[in-house]
Amino acid sequence: MDNSIAAILEMDKKARAVSDEAAEKAKKILADAAEKKARLAAESSQNTSAENEKRQRELKEASDKEIAAAEKAAEEKCRMLDEKMAAGKDKWKKEILDNILRIG
Repeated sequence: MDNSIAAILEMDKKARAVSDEAAEKAKKILADAAEKKARLAAESSQNTSAENEKRQRELKEASDKEIAAAEKAAEEKCRMLDEKMAAGKDKWKKEILDNILRIG
């Protein structure tokens, strides 16, 4: 009977050791998983930031091109209006001078 009790106590001791080892492994697995989750979240955040910066840069380049094109078109319209005004100015001066000379 003493042998049976000793055998049971030995099996209990081994079972506790296996259970303790399994609990330690589970803690390590959970800690590793938490670390990996944090690392992936940081990498994802960095990737998102880099992607946002890239998109902002692309949008700025596109808007800069549109602004440059609009400025060029506006400058061309101003140039054309200046030419028309200059041409009209000479005509108006001549008409005013002719009218003054006719009156006087």
